[in-house]
Amino acid sequence: MTRSFVLPQPRQTDLKDLPPSSPQQIRAMAQAAGLNLPEPLVEELCNAFPPFEAMVRRLPRARDRFDEPAHTIDVARVAALEADSSSPERRKP
Repeated sequence: MTRSFVLPQPRQTDLKDLPPSSPQQIRAMAQAAGLNLPEPLVEELCNAFPPFEAMVRRLPRARDRFDEPAHTIDVARVAALEADSSSPERRKP
């Protein structure tokens, strides 16, 4: 049996329904981030940002940090490992 430590939450699961950022908004975000780019790089940023933004907006948002595979345990496997490590044969040097 696999157990997750995440409680389901009725939050918005992603941001894919938001409209894409306009070139003016992308320029404003770059300026707010303190980027002082020459115009060719700003154009490249404006062209590269929409696919990146779309990818990021598809990522699930209603997840907790414990909803990570490293934080999901298989209770039966852990119990078997604990039983195996506590056996007398296992403790012999």
